[in-house]
Amino acid sequence: MVYARLGDQKYKELTEADLLKEARLLVVKSRNKLVHRLKLGAMVQGGDEPITSFETRLKPVARTGKFQVECVACKGQADYTDEMVLDNLIRGLADEEIKRKVLATPEIDCTLAKVL
Repeated sequence: MVYARLGDQKYKELTEADLLKEARLLVVKSRNKLVHRLKLGAMVQGGDEPITSFETRLKPVARTGKFQVECVACKGQADYTDEMVLDNLIRGLADEEIKRKVLATPEIDCTLAKVL
């Protein structure tokens, strides 16, 4: 398949690493991070689901959403996955009374560990 895509000349010039890279492009289907972000935003807690189980379901979906930005100061990657888990955990809570209590807490106290 790689040969048919690249042709004889380019195929012969490929190193082993380049050949593997080209093969992955053909075989591995990547998904847009927005697909995962939309899925995260649509998740809600089940009526009898414990909050820790809901958090456990949210985390892997949030990780695939690639919630990272480049830090202006150090040019490194700043990850804000935990904040997105917290936001979606609160938004998706089944119990409106608990949601009101969480939203009434001071922002500094509203961390994932404290909400759980």
